[in-house]
Amino acid sequence: MKRSLSIYLIAVAIIIVSLVYSLVQGNPLIISLLNSLFIAGMIYLVLGAFLYIFQKGFFNGIVYSLKRFRRSTVQGKYLSQFDDIDETKDAHEEFTVIRSFKITSTLLIIGSSMLIISLVLSYIIYT
Repeated sequence: MKRSLSIYLIAVAIIIVSLVYSLVQGNPLIISLLNSLFIAGMIYLVLGAFLYIFQKGFFNGIVYSLKRFRRSTVQGKYLSQFDDIDETKDAHEEFTVIRSFKITSTLLIIGSSMLIISLVLSYIIYT
């Protein structure tokens, strides 16, 4: 709960800073609000999507195949004597632990809501 509250506060702070900056620069307020909502929403949505993909284990197969490829080369066999990176097992044994992030859903919700608000406002303004 504490992390999600801080994420909400950071989103509000980004919007306030961008509005103050637009007032100082003399830009139209509504256009600046649309731009800041869209950019902040995209940042939150991309971070949330990356965490979601990472916690579901999408990159586990890539890491496993790179380890196997390294072990199959001559230089990789030589280097594997000095480190424990290549201690590969079967893919289902090696990557059983799935990381879970509590802020993933919060980032996705904030990012998508900011994007939807900016799209609705831009549709209202420009039509």
